[in-house]
Amino acid sequence: MIRHYSGDRPRSLAWFAWWAAAHVGLLIVLITFQWDERLSETFCAWASSSASRAGLLETLTSWGNPWPVTIIAVGSACFALIRRHVTAAAVLLVVPYAATVSCNLIKGWAERQRPSLECASIQADGFSFPSGHAVGVTTGFLLAALYFSTQTPRAASALMLFLAGLSAELVAWSRVFLGVHFSVDVLAGQLFGAGWLAIAALLLHRQWSVRRPRREARQARSNSLDEPVS
Repeated sequence: MIRHYSGDRPRSLAWFAWWAAAHVGLLIVLITFQWDERLSETFCAWASSSASRAGLLETLTSWGNPWPVTIIAVGSACFALIRRHVTAAAVLLVVPYAATVSCNLIKGWAERQRPSLECASIQADGFSFPSGHAVGVTTGFLLAALYFSTQTPRAASALMLFLAGLSAELVAWSRVFLGVHFSVDVLAGQLFGAGWLAIAALLLHRQWSVRRPRREARQARSNSLDEPVS
């Protein structure tokens, strides 16, 4: 039987604060020193210099397409329903979808054109800012990991969050290396997704804060019934 461990880690979201702070800092540096286009072109040139490198990056970026992210969201929501976590299931489904829809609205408003680089390894349609792949993997990968981390012991949850964060980073930044996004597009997408992730985390926390007292009350009643009558 899978136990619920969320109450054992009051600082389980500390990693998220550090992650967000690091990305905000990098975004500020790129904008302040106007390194965005230069850095993006450097990454693209490095990736295109090797066919095997470009092939690996294309495989990575495919994990940020709609279908993989949708499968992760639906799969984690189904698991939540099996566990009778109805609110969590709704959050796991609705938040990634809402993040994607709102990202597309911002793209249409910003109308930033994609990079025109000869080194680009793939072609992509639509506008560039913010990166839809970055939004998708941030809300999809990290939200699923955040939920499952509440169902596993501390060590396993830390590893799960690390692997999810690393995967999301690789997929998001593969867009820059492949020449279809600027660095600022990816950072903005990650932070935009992080905003939706924070909303999801708040909703999940409220669910656990309601369920835990009820669970403890049931356990207390069960223990009192098991006590021998003197």
